[in-house]
Amino acid sequence: MMENKSLERQWLIDRLETLSVKEQTQLAAAIISRGQLKALSEKAGEERELAVRKMDPNTAKEAVNLLLALPDYEVICPAGSYEQLGEYYLRYEASQPDLIPYANLEQIGWNYEDSHLGIFVGYCFVVLPRQEPRQFYDGTNLDQLLDADWSLRLKLASPAVPEGVWLCLPDSTIDEEGRMDEIRLALRELKVQTVQECRLLDARCSLPELSVGLDEYQDLTDLIYDGNDLGYVLQEQGQGEPRFLEKFRSALEYEQCHDLKLALDIASNLNCYDYCPASDVERFGEEVLQKQGETVFRDPVLQGGIDLKAYGEAQLEQQGYLLNTAETGYIRRNGQEFCHERTEPQPEFGMTM
Repeated sequence: MMENKSLERQWLIDRLETLSVKEQTQLAAAIISRGQLKALSEKAGEERELAVRKMDPNTAKEAVNLLLALPDYEVICPAGSYEQLGEYYLRYEASQPDLIPYANLEQIGWNYEDSHLGIFVGYCFVVLPRQEPRQFYDGTNLDQLLDADWSLRLKLASPAVPEGVWLCLPDSTIDEEGRMDEIRLALRELKVQTVQECRLLDARCSLPELSVGLDEYQDLTDLIYDGNDLGYVLQEQGQGEPRFLEKFRSALEYEQCHDLKLALDIASNLNCYDYCPASDVERFGEEVLQKQGETVFRDPVLQGGIDLKAYGEAQLEQQGYLLNTAETGYIRRNGQEFCHERTEPQPEFGMTM
């Protein structure tokens, strides 16, 4: 129980420390609208860490769930007034920018607020979730909640803000003009126009297998684009492929991959890997037997006498599958060609776990 509490508190401290500019806006809206955790939002640094460590279990559980629900709060920016909100709607949602000179922007902003439950926070309008946010955390399962809604968290600094601010990838508007999401919100806070005016202070990845060294990317823009691509990979989950994340992470371990560019190549080549979840080992053994004929299944003397799970494990090993460290599945490389788009082929691609 104490271990769960320690993990929970450290998760809260780390998450609050690395909130992006956008997430801070989302959190402010959540706190205002729900009337929860206001005292926590008003603290920073060591004072906030101390407050987290003193939290009672119910408040800590509430805080974890609130932070996990931040993606449910849609941030619209620039839209810090009804007039700006009306212009935003005409320009980006109605796709009628030509009407802006002739429109009562304030009225349109009022109309937008009437049809979208939301509140103004700074220079943003935050649309609140219409349904009660899902409670992912039950007080005991934090280690089972892989935080994969994001890929990279980057802390950028500028001459005007040397202490830096965080941005969180992916950014859905990275190649769009005007609309402000993670990157442009961070740049605005940093009082700069481009990423090239910033320097990287810190980088975090949602996948523990990967790490990003501060000196690995000469161009910060390249790192942002690669982080954005990884974010799309994690969000799309192989376009709904079953157990995509399990297979992807097993492939990363199989290839001893700690590099972002190689990880993106692996994500594009998951067809080069065969994967069997640990829960399917018995079925795998049964299928191997069926391919050899129906004799075993028709022999009444053998009924119930074969340990299909043990047989499946043995067959997986014989066929070159390796059990991942988490023991959640078995993986192997198959004969399909691996296409390198971001990396060079390695002489010994692959590993023995």
